[in-house]
Amino acid sequence: MFRVTFLGHQGWLLSTAATNVLVDPLLTERFGHGGLLGLVYPPRQIDLARFPPIDAVVLTHEHDDHFDIPSLNRIARSIPVYLSVRSSTAAHEILDHMGFLVHPLHCEQPLRIGDLRYRTFAADHRGTGQSDEWDVFPFVAYDDAGHGSLLSSVDVALPEDMLTMVRRLVPRPGIWAYANNITSDRFQDASHPARALPDDGQALARVAARRYEQVEQQWGPPVATLICGGGWSFGGERAWIDHHAFPLDPEQIRQALLTSDSARPVLVPTPGQSVVTHEGHLHSVPRAPGYLTTPPIEEWPDRTYRGDGARLKDYAPACGRRSLSRRDREALLHELDDLARYLYGTAVFRQLCSLPTAPDDGRRPALGLRLRAEQTPLMLVYDPAGCRFCPYEGTDPLDALMSGIECWGSDLLALLRAEIGPTALCYAGRLRVWNTDPRRLRISPHELWTFAHPLRRPAAAAALYRRLLDAEPPFVPPVSGR
Repeated sequence: MFRVTFLGHQGWLLSTAATNVLVDPLLTERFGHGGLLGLVYPPRQIDLARFPPIDAVVLTHEHDDHFDIPSLNRIARSIPVYLSVRSSTAAHEILDHMGFLVHPLHCEQPLRIGDLRYRTFAADHRGTGQSDEWDVFPFVAYDDAGHGSLLSSVDVALPEDMLTMVRRLVPRPGIWAYANNITSDRFQDASHPARALPDDGQALARVAARRYEQVEQQWGPPVATLICGGGWSFGGERAWIDHHAFPLDPEQIRQALLTSDSARPVLVPTPGQSVVTHEGHLHSVPRAPGYLTTPPIEEWPDRTYRGDGARLKDYAPACGRRSLSRRDREALLHELDDLARYLYGTAVFRQLCSLPTAPDDGRRPALGLRLRAEQTPLMLVYDPAGCRFCPYEGTDPLDALMSGIECWGSDLLALLRAEIGPTALCYAGRLRVWNTDPRRLRISPHELWTFAHPLRRPAAAAALYRRLLDAEPPFVPPVSGR
């Protein structure tokens, strides 16, 4: 038997006759570094003591929805951890500090764990519109006995030659996991009022259908398709965002894939659901034996998509601090020098260099920061010639400058000091952007996201990981090894 159990989001427990391997496990209910993005969705109840003994943990990459310090702290240190060699030094160092034996996970090299084989592939990052999963390796996992397999490209597109190689390794198609990573951050757009947009859910679902057809043509019809990803909700005072951040419901993808090959099961698994294959055929779809349960759907947060119908107006700081002392302001200006240097040569920088220098349509062709503070906001403007952010004197930059970012100054300082991760600030309803003419000059939260990537700031990432670990309870009963 080959068994794949869904843990939530993009986490899996892979089980063979003799081996159990965790892939990207999220073992607490808080989502994002420090839980500052939201909560795992759908909600779950996890009994770590009832997990089967684990032989290894595989971490596909370093984003905090896959590499989660509190979850790793709930794993026995006797269990070896495999981590991409392209993850930052900070990730490898924190695992070593926690007491794990860390094995490098190489690209396009076979890995054997008991009677489970795990084969990685190189992602293609050369095209335009790429994200920043630089360290992720798509993979196929399969058992020696030939009962089944799991194919996943995680957060990137299937590499061009991957399926050809998979077919040589695993001639009989197995389970395919498709990650629904479609989210919207338009609710953070302060420059344009909310307006009705055409529902592009069907068009987005057709993208998934084309991916399915690619798998079907180059490997064969999957024995089952599992739709995962998008596994969080905002909750609390930000619960309204749940209706505007997830435009593509997994059920839309399921319906689109059913039209491709209705004879093959397409599932939107809930945490604790398993798919079992035997001799290459679907055997059963049982629930996990007690260690992972999901409440009835009536108890889940409502994430029904209501379109582009709301805009963020007020919001609390992620770090909890609303004031900026004089020392904080000086420290923020100093820390912002690194962000200014990072912007050189980026798309935003190139756009600025392509604009006239005189005000256009009453607005200065410049990029601003409007940093909220309990007393007096801090207004800054980016100076490409000096590679710095300078104090801005004048009317509100949101009204006077073409583009910019507004957030709490304390949050931006916390990000620059590695007290919070970029997830907590960039897409969590804790900042706003404005772009009055986005075809000519456009800033997005993704600039802060890529600026704070662990591969760009490994020392800052290391400090953040230590803070997260220090915030953990003194003793947490772990998932046990053999």
